[in-house]
Amino acid sequence: MNTLRYQHLVDQSATIQWSDGALPQLVPDTIAAQPPPGGDLFQPGQLVDGKYEIRSLLGAGGMGQVYEARDRGLNRLVAIKAAWPTVGPGPLRREAQVLAAFRQSSLVMVHELGTHEGIEFLVMERLSGTTMAEHLASRKSPALPFAECVDLMIALCDALEPLHQSGLAHADLKPPNIMLVPGGRVVLLDFGIARIEQLRAGAQRITGSPHYMAPEAIRGAVRVGESHLVDLYALGVIGYVMLVGAAPYDHTNPVELMMLHLHEAAPRVGARRVDAPAALDRLINELLSKDPTERPAGVDVVRAELRRIRAALT
Repeated sequence: MNTLRYQHLVDQSATIQWSDGALPQLVPDTIAAQPPPGGDLFQPGQLVDGKYEIRSLLGAGGMGQVYEARDRGLNRLVAIKAAWPTVGPGPLRREAQVLAAFRQSSLVMVHELGTHEGIEFLVMERLSGTTMAEHLASRKSPALPFAECVDLMIALCDALEPLHQSGLAHADLKPPNIMLVPGGRVVLLDFGIARIEQLRAGAQRITGSPHYMAPEAIRGAVRVGESHLVDLYALGVIGYVMLVGAAPYDHTNPVELMMLHLHEAAPRVGARRVDAPAALDRLINELLSKDPTERPAGVDVVRAELRRIRAALT
């Protein structure tokens, strides 16, 4: 019987691998690639690649750190994402290639991919705004109004559609990876584990965030032509979080949490929020289907239903 190996990352994502052996001892709160002994990759005031002046650290995760910097040549602020040396260039280059392939408001514009003193870095536009996770945490009520929730889900469908049409899946869709920019712009972040359809199919080793991982992703059994359905499952979890104020599944033990995704019936929004529109409750439940073939066929189908629901709310 297959068992599950799990490694927890500091940004709440995970690397898991199925094997035929016994379940290895879990190593909680570790990171796939540890920061160098000296601490941060860059320091405020440091000049990277002769032109990017580091201003401040914006955040850190399992793959590396993100900094605000000033492009001296063009006199503008940029964001620099730098990879931990032990991660290798793969994830950062993959993210750069995904972002560079598209020109749309829902994706960060990439300026440059480079190396400074052995550290791989990606230069991107500096966004001003808050993540969806920060937005939800800042509210007095953890649940969003129905109209706001539906509007955000429609925006996420718009953001995902060109990726899915190109055979890509984000593969780590979650509130911390969604930026809400003033003016109504919704931007997807962190494509470090994005996968091309053909590469995802049959993968034995995958990375994701346990609260948002689809059952087939946890099993490493994403079929050819169905990688986009992994994102739709995560969209259902995000919708549930926005509507209820809590994730549909939760457990202090990450492996047990994954088992809930695999085996527990999807909770209904209506059971936690009785005034939820029946159509919205039904759509979230369909997105959370264990069987990917029972989910809506694509983001276009989800968006069309969301627009019908939105029209009924006015």
